[in-house]
Amino acid sequence: MGKTLKELSNEQASTQPQQVDGLTEEAPILGIVPFEEASHGLWNMYEDVEEVQGAGWVDMNAPLPSVEVTSNLRKVDLSILGGEIEVPEDTARMFGGKEKYFSKKMPKVLRRSGMSAEQRIIYDNFRAFALDHGAATDAGATAGGCYSMLAVRFVEGETCGLYSPECFKQGTVLDVQSINGGELYKATSGQYQGVLVFGLRLKSYLGIQIANPHSVAAIVNVSRDHVPTEAMIDDMLAQVRATSGSTYLFMHERARNLLYRYKAGALQIVPGGKDMDRQITHWNGIEIVTSYNFKDGTEQVLAL
Repeated sequence: MGKTLKELSNEQASTQPQQVDGLTEEAPILGIVPFEEASHGLWNMYEDVEEVQGAGWVDMNAPLPSVEVTSNLRKVDLSILGGEIEVPEDTARMFGGKEKYFSKKMPKVLRRSGMSAEQRIIYDNFRAFALDHGAATDAGATAGGCYSMLAVRFVEGETCGLYSPECFKQGTVLDVQSINGGELYKATSGQYQGVLVFGLRLKSYLGIQIANPHSVAAIVNVSRDHVPTEAMIDDMLAQVRATSGSTYLFMHERARNLLYRYKAGALQIVPGGKDMDRQITHWNGIEIVTSYNFKDGTEQVLAL
């Protein structure tokens, strides 16, 4: 299995290992995804096995059947996680120099970058795959203000994160370069347009590969009045061949709150009991990971 960004950072990001802490601080799903090195700088090639004809039983002295594997090469493009940050000349001077300004602002930039990257993974990768491959179940809400719940099983070489071989060459996850060689230049857009500024460019090449059709599933159109049944969640986990340790349930914190009713109905309060603990951290051994990078009850109803 691949390694998380934190593990990769400990091994390879010798210059600024804290970059990963900033990226994943408010992006718990991004911190869980196992990443593998892509075959090329900007894309990954993998073999998609479509059919396997295995060995079979035959009579004594009978000819053996043919065994065959039919596969195709597939390509997954990486995406750019990056941006630019600028500071006007006078502001930089007030902070004691551009280096101090960028150092102070970088934690917030990294945190927001990680949140944006995670939301894209949730909706453009995992949920989109489930919708496109008939692996999504309708919880029944017919009006806006919905949530989604995802089940993802990470599989080595199949369903995983990807990082470019170009990553970590600078000793960091995000390659940081000064714009204009660190000298002043006139901003051509944004809030500082026409002003002399210093700038930094941050960039990394990352991606998500889903090559196993039985590794991602979703329940959509979830609302307070349309909560997935226990059977629906069980079926979603069966759909991804869930195994403890490699499979996770991803959802918004409020979506998990909707599931508390299944535990609350079985709670027994004894005399003197003061704590009514309705929390759920796992579902049949599968860890539930919540993220505020899911939309907070603002998803549109999806037609399946």
